[in-house]
Amino acid sequence: MNTPARPPRYQLLSFDVYTALADVEGSLVPTVRRALPSHVDSLDLVRTWRRKQLEYALISNSLDRGRVPFGTITRRALDYALDRANVVLPETALQDLVAAWDQLQLWPEAESVLTEIAARGYRIGLLSNGDETMLRALARHWPIRFDNVFASDRARYYKPHPSVYALPLEALGLAADQMLHIAGSATDVMGAKSAGLRCVWSNRGHDRLLDQRLAPDYEVEDLRGLLPIL
Repeated sequence: MNTPARPPRYQLLSFDVYTALADVEGSLVPTVRRALPSHVDSLDLVRTWRRKQLEYALISNSLDRGRVPFGTITRRALDYALDRANVVLPETALQDLVAAWDQLQLWPEAESVLTEIAARGYRIGLLSNGDETMLRALARHWPIRFDNVFASDRARYYKPHPSVYALPLEALGLAADQMLHIAGSATDVMGAKSAGLRCVWSNRGHDRLLDQRLAPDYEVEDLRGLLPIL
């Protein structure tokens, strides 16, 4: 007799995109290297770009002047990084670099893990600071079908604002304990826990939390650690 499949523990698994699922540095560095003069450190420039992108999102939350679109933030952060490196590129090259965010590669284990999760009957969704147009373009690029895309422009704020984490609960009529969020950064962990969600931290960089009161329910080294939890 076949053993009945165990029902999913959660009604939704939501994934952070630009840290938990996507290898931002590994994806962008080759593209940036091709665009830059040979003397410029492409990895350093990508890290500056990403750091300023995140900083600008938090500034957008704090100024209370309306959410600056993530695409705009990404372009302005790129302009900043290039200016710091004393690099001038033509407009077409700048547009191509921003468009590279729509073609980021998954972490190596992500496809097999997500495939297994879907086979177990879980609904999977993206919960990200990206604009919805950017996220849907990226999802089309990946070989995985996502059931939902929850983009921060719907909330008019960026994570870690609680309104972003509320998007899936409101859209699907879920209680907080029916959802598990997979975060890729310490900031995302603290935002999810502060919003009352259960959270797994895919902590590839072995980072630390600023506030241990907002520790994740689980901490794993990469997405493969998610499977034994479910």
